[in-house]
Amino acid sequence: MSPLYIIYCKLISNLNKIRFSTIILIIVSVSSTYTYPEITGNGYIFSSSGEPIPFASVINARTKSWSVTDESGFFQIPAGTNIKDSLAVFRIGFLTSYQRIEKPGNLKIFLKQMVLPIDSVHIDGKREIGLNKINFLAMDALSRNNALNRLPGATIRTYGGLSGITTLSMDGGQPTHTKVVLDGIDLTDIQNGLTDLSNIPISTLQNINLGRSPNIRFGSGSFDGVIHIRSLINNSYFSISNGSFGFIDGSGGFRQSSQNTNFQMQAGQTTSKGNYLFNHNYSNHSRENNDYKQRFISSQYQRQLNPNRFIKGSILSVWCNRGVAGSLTFPSPNARRNNTLFLSGIEIVEMIERGHLRIATFQRSSDEIFKDTDLGTNSRHDVSSTGLDFNTGYHLNKNIELEGLFSTKFESITSTDIGQKKRKSNAVGLQVSIRPISSLILRPGTRIDFIDKKRVSTFDFKSIINSQNFGNFTIIVGSGFHSPTFNDLYWPADPYSQGNPNLEMEKSKFKIIRWENRIGKYINYKIEFRDRKSDNLILWAPDNNYFWKPQNLDKAYRRNLIISASIPENRYYWNISGTIRKTDTEDFRTGKPLEFIPNASGNIILSYTLENIRLELQSNYTGERFYQGYGSNFEINDRTIDPFINLNAGALFTLSLFKYSIQLHLMAENILNKDIAFFPDYPEPGLGIKARITIKL
Repeated sequence: MSPLYIIYCKLISNLNKIRFSTIILIIVSVSSTYTYPEITGNGYIFSSSGEPIPFASVINARTKSWSVTDESGFFQIPAGTNIKDSLAVFRIGFLTSYQRIEKPGNLKIFLKQMVLPIDSVHIDGKREIGLNKINFLAMDALSRNNALNRLPGATIRTYGGLSGITTLSMDGGQPTHTKVVLDGIDLTDIQNGLTDLSNIPISTLQNINLGRSPNIRFGSGSFDGVIHIRSLINNSYFSISNGSFGFIDGSGGFRQSSQNTNFQMQAGQTTSKGNYLFNHNYSNHSRENNDYKQRFISSQYQRQLNPNRFIKGSILSVWCNRGVAGSLTFPSPNARRNNTLFLSGIEIVEMIERGHLRIATFQRSSDEIFKDTDLGTNSRHDVSSTGLDFNTGYHLNKNIELEGLFSTKFESITSTDIGQKKRKSNAVGLQVSIRPISSLILRPGTRIDFIDKKRVSTFDFKSIINSQNFGNFTIIVGSGFHSPTFNDLYWPADPYSQGNPNLEMEKSKFKIIRWENRIGKYINYKIEFRDRKSDNLILWAPDNNYFWKPQNLDKAYRRNLIISASIPENRYYWNISGTIRKTDTEDFRTGKPLEFIPNASGNIILSYTLENIRLELQSNYTGERFYQGYGSNFEINDRTIDPFINLNAGALFTLSLFKYSIQLHLMAENILNKDIAFFPDYPEPGLGIKARITIKL
């Protein structure tokens, strides 16, 4: 075990001895004395037509520290960057750009494609980079769900407190239809097709954005979108947190940068007693067996072998031990869940004058043990996914670009329930970008997957119109699919249920229309309409003898109207953004709305920044939800869950002490103390307070 990790654990064990009131007094007393010149942040690099540029180098001209954009054009401001520093942006095939840092914040840099031998040109971005990327708030460091709730169209499904399973879905779909990717590694558990976000340490969530129409790149389970999570940190740091319900968190990170190498390591531990009071049937009850303990260690290595060749490797190991409280109807006061998660990936990128070549390999493995002494249950599930991806981009000329991919994946499970099973899949895909005129991009694409002995084809077609006067218009049509999970296919026969190895792929067709524009200099807005129709949806349903079996029974449609707007920070130091969503769904099998999908939702975020103080307020609205439940006579009847507003507030105080930056985070969750349970049988905690001290080294 790493000595650094042992030190973290020992420090965390003494967290209860720390008195935050004393630390706050120290911070307030010296906060007006020191300033901290170094800035941190993120940015995106685009072509002059607004397309993200992958694998561009961003170099600080003074310190020589550097960063590289990923496939979404995202980069992290190089370590040690101060105000007034200049960043050089280099990418073969484009003119070098120079960006001077005038103030903290996210950057938008546009590059001009190299078509004539002229001097370097820098084009300032005149339009917002898009509202699918989350600009992190200070209080997001204390709440995973606080950030995820701001993704337009996102629905967070939780099963009670920190220890409960947490999944994410988009546009009223199932969690199995949205892909979650951490540093390019797919987090999907092939046993159940889900990504349990409670397994992902909060400290690793440094940047999140949503990718639309990503089926050509990611295949199965991505037709509602892909959530990209990045764990890059800007500085070495150490942090300690404490809060309600016995919440204690400690983590640390080390970052070292040189002229051609970046290295980082993080480790930490989170614990929570987890028990809390809730109201049910007009009386108070205590939610028990809700404790949670998580440890993690991660590292990432980046190196530029030469100006046109780049290598990256990453590792994450997570250990979790938690109580499983169960539902109100069927509580499990003695159930325990122990699980581990291991991720690793290596990628090599070669930039060429007209494009790039990329090869990447990854592994995801998990081991889960579930015990319930009351039921005599003792199960174990060892799941593994290993894959190899190869993709290339090539500009035939200034108007046509090709992107091809090939991937192969091996999936396996060893389970006390379904035994040993394996699955192999291969995929090939091609996407073409055509620019018949400067203001129009046409992007057709297709992908073919071979999964065991089955073949499935998907496509999408994207058209983008860029207008200086009327904004950007995007139209996307396409299809997607989702493979049955190992549980769906191989669940063993018992007196009540059995899997179905003859299941077909779930399929979906979608249309997206998007308009992005700006009013004056300050207000950015986006109006988006999304329409999806799905069939062959897998439904576990009972037959006449009440024997449960998964079948391709369900068909559904979903329509969403989403309006997002933001007002960037101005001379009054205010920043305002928000989203409203209207959702219309129907299950064709029943003629009723899809269960647990809010008919409307929205959020508003207010922040105020003045020198070393930042105040934040986030309000999330969840509308009425339909579901079916059992009545007193065990007959199924229609029910609804009332709408609610969840209000969170936070504050960040920053000071400089010698060469260190010290930050104090304060956060209040569920200020209105509302019933915010997603499922009526899994209550959530009420009002909670958290505080965190971070020292950036």
